[in-house]
Amino acid sequence: MSLDGILLAAHVAAALTILASLITDWIGVATLRAATTTGHAREGIKALKASAAFGVWGRLGSLAAGLALAFTAWSWEGWIIAGLLGWVVLVLLGEPLTGKDLRAMVEDARQAGPELPGPLAARIHDARLWTSVLTRTGVIGGILYCMFGKPNLLTGLAALACGYLAGLAAAKLTSRRVPSPAGAR
Repeated sequence: MSLDGILLAAHVAAALTILASLITDWIGVATLRAATTTGHAREGIKALKASAAFGVWGRLGSLAAGLALAFTAWSWEGWIIAGLLGWVVLVLLGEPLTGKDLRAMVEDARQAGPELPGPLAARIHDARLWTSVLTRTGVIGGILYCMFGKPNLLTGLAALACGYLAGLAAAKLTSRRVPSPAGAR
């Protein structure tokens, strides 16, 4: 197998890892949206922690293999640039699920009793988590369009923008106000 073939296989494996991470994020956020007790919240947080632990390797592997292929096999065509910009957007949009928000949820859940306290309820029911999952799903759709369709730069950027806007619209249409658990203020 050639070096380009190995890099392409690594790139595809990393992309599958990114998709698995997104699915795990969906599971975690859906669990958090339905959580009414600290135990349920901990289950959702556990899924997000798992996704954060292995998703980063998919993102880094995809970037490394994709950049290597761009230099060795494909050159810098428009779809590659659009895909790289999509990767950056994907990482930035994932911050609420992997960054300081997740660490704060973990700490709040660690200190909480069985009743879901107000500060933890506010964190796990934050609309930004739902918006993050939906907009990243749309952006991944745009990235996949770039990877499979190999469009020019403008079309690739339009696909990313459409994916993002579709995810944002879906988040707005499906947002719901979650009532605070009894006793949480």
